[in-house]
Amino acid sequence: MGAPLLVALHGCRQDAEDFAHGTRFDVFAERYGAVILYPEQDERANGHRCWNWFLPENQQRDGSEVREILDVVERTIVEQAVDRGRVFVTGLSAGASLAAVLAEQAPDVFSGVASMAGVALHAAHDVDSAYAAMRGEREGNDVALERHFRGAFRRSRAMFWTGTNDRRVAPGNARRLAEQFARLYGLDTQPNEEEALADGRRLRWRTGRDRARIELREITGIGHAWSGGSLRGSYTAPSGPSFSDAIFRFFLQEEAEVMQRCG
Repeated sequence: MGAPLLVALHGCRQDAEDFAHGTRFDVFAERYGAVILYPEQDERANGHRCWNWFLPENQQRDGSEVREILDVVERTIVEQAVDRGRVFVTGLSAGASLAAVLAEQAPDVFSGVASMAGVALHAAHDVDSAYAAMRGEREGNDVALERHFRGAFRRSRAMFWTGTNDRRVAPGNARRLAEQFARLYGLDTQPNEEEALADGRRLRWRTGRDRARIELREITGIGHAWSGGSLRGSYTAPSGPSFSDAIFRFFLQEEAEVMQRCG
C-alpha cells in the first residue's frame, strides 16, 4: 500500500512555508508515514496570495486553479507512489474554501476534506459577493448534485472546524458546509450526534454505528486561525485543540480502527 497524501492549501497573506510551520503537518506526516503537498498561490494571480475560490471559473473542475492543483496532485501521486484511495485536501480560510470545491468537484481524487474557517460552496461569484459570503449573508448552492451521482461520494468524509469568535469568516459557514456535504453524501442534513465539549461542541453525521462521515466542530474563543497551530506560522491559535492532529486521526487512525473491527 502506498503512502497517504494530504494536500494543504494556505490562507490569504500566507505561503507554503508559513502554512507548514503553523500547521506542523510535517511532524504529523512523519508519524503517520504521509506525504504532504503544499501548493502555493502566485502573487500575480492574487496580490494577497489568496486562492481565488470565489470566481466562477474556480468553482468547477476545469477551472484554472482547480485544474492546476489536480495536475500537481496527479504528478505527486505517481512520483511518490501515493495510495490513490487515501488522498485528502485541507486548508485555512481561502484555502479551506478552495479545498471544499476540490472535494466537491473531484470525489474520484479526494477521499476527504478538512476545512478550517471555510466558506459555503458556490456562495460567491466576485469579490463583493465573496465578502458577503464570508459574513454569512449568502447560503451557497449544491451545484455538484446536478453533476454527480451520490455514489461518487461513497468513500468521502469531511471535517469542518470553526472558531466561535471568527470575525473574518462567519462561523455559520461551517454548518452550511456540513449540510452541503451531507446532501452530497446522501445523508440527512441533521447530525446523528451532538456532544458538548470543554472547548465547544462537536456534531457528527454517521452512516452506521462506527463510521463518522462528517464532523463539525465549533471551538469556543478561537478567532480566524488554525486551531492548535504553532506560533512559528501566522493565523494560528495554539491554545485550541489541534486541528492538524484531528485531521490525521479522523482520516487515517479512525478509518484503520473501523477496518480492524470489521475485519
